[in-house]
Amino acid sequence: MKGFLVVTSFASTLWTLTQSRQITGKTHLVLQALASFQGHRGLFPSHESIASRAGCSVRTVIRALEAAYRLGVVERTRQRQRVSGRICNGVNRYRLIIKPLEQARAVAAHYTQQLKDALARRKRAFLSKCQNDSELNSQSNFFNTEPLSGAGMSHNDLIRWCESIGYRGST
Repeated sequence: MKGFLVVTSFASTLWTLTQSRQITGKTHLVLQALASFQGHRGLFPSHESIASRAGCSVRTVIRALEAAYRLGVVERTRQRQRVSGRICNGVNRYRLIIKPLEQARAVAAHYTQQLKDALARRKRAFLSKCQNDSELNSQSNFFNTEPLSGAGMSHNDLIRWCESIGYRGST
């Protein structure tokens, strides 16, 4: 089949992404460093450990991992733990993804979570604005605004946000 590429390892996936200029050389190094932590118990290094092994900053590691999530080559599972009665962030567990179908699923899951987070932030901002407006007793402004979605975003705001993350919708 012409144009069909079979990827057999994470290293060859990285090489393909680098050659096609979908990731930078620094991102390539960070993802290689991440892969080097793979052990029989899983893959859960800290950002600092990855940065140390890749010879870069923690911020570069975070950017590289975000690129990998967007491309669907790495999947992150956030761990939560209870400390003194409070729920705190624990270690992140990572999974390296090689198969194209799994990569597509991981990309979809990543963008779905980003959309949910953004909508939740907009809803909180909207509810806060409504509360402030009711405190000022200015209901006339509330009815003169653009119609809002269930998450507190106007139609135009939602379109602008989708464009900012590169979402084009189905055609």
